[in-house]
Amino acid sequence: MVVLTESFAAIAVVVERLVVQEEAAAIELVIAAPDEGALAIPSEAVAPLAGVTVVETPLLPMAPARAAAVRAARAPVVVLGETHVFAGPDWAGRLLQAHDGPWVAVTPGIGNANPAGSLSWVGLLMDYGRYPQAGERRETEDVAGYNAAYKRAALLELGDKLESLLEPGSSLGDELRARGGRFLHEPAARIDHLNVSRLRPWLVERYLGGRLFGASRSRSWPRRRALLYAAGSPLVGPLRLVRTLRAARSAGSLPPTFVPALVLACLAWAVGEGIGYARGATAGNIGRMLEFEQHKFRYVR
Repeated sequence: MVVLTESFAAIAVVVERLVVQEEAAAIELVIAAPDEGALAIPSEAVAPLAGVTVVETPLLPMAPARAAAVRAARAPVVVLGETHVFAGPDWAGRLLQAHDGPWVAVTPGIGNANPAGSLSWVGLLMDYGRYPQAGERRETEDVAGYNAAYKRAALLELGDKLESLLEPGSSLGDELRARGGRFLHEPAARIDHLNVSRLRPWLVERYLGGRLFGASRSRSWPRRRALLYAAGSPLVGPLRLVRTLRAARSAGSLPPTFVPALVLACLAWAVGEGIGYARGATAGNIGRMLEFEQHKFRYVR
């Protein structure tokens, strides 16, 4: 399990869910952190695990930090975890069982850790709605960028490309598939994802998600192509709206304000994505998104 954090407190719940796994003794926790000493890892909290490896690295940009942690890992299967994602009781066993097959990456079933309210559901379904906790395991054309379990060897084969392919909006799935990789969705390997649910931070997060996506996606494009996509960004909102409504069918009963909230979120994302194509992303944008990634509990009602 690879995770980025500045303090152990930010991943305490993540670790609590890891140590109760039946396979805990086979789980290595790899932490990318600016300062190992500042983590203050309680030895008793991680004692059931196979080991803890700390990679001292700046957390910004986040993609190189994740890449450094992947390279430091020893296990053959690597999960690109997050501080706000919590494993179900038999999550590890089901992922490892799935990896006995021909899959380069396995995406678990992703549920809602704070299901009260529309804002949380909109965030979850926009980002991970294609990977519900319902249904049968199935082969997929793509894989979730984060919280999926990858064969480490396949990631290492990407060489110097790994950093850029771990950025939001990257073509990691396309690259792995072009190399012959196949992907599986295993709904029974369940995790719960915590989502921003306070209105103002939620709008900021949706906007930043779009901006970082557009900036990352267009980084190597000719300027003319980036501006063309920026001009077409008003189409992004309706496209994401349709995709998310399709994904919402598997979520069961949703709050009555879900659709208006989704429309607002798609608008914020589209504005951000258009600006990302036209102007890229600033250090401030990236730093604010790191704050959401590291401390999502602060932005939950």
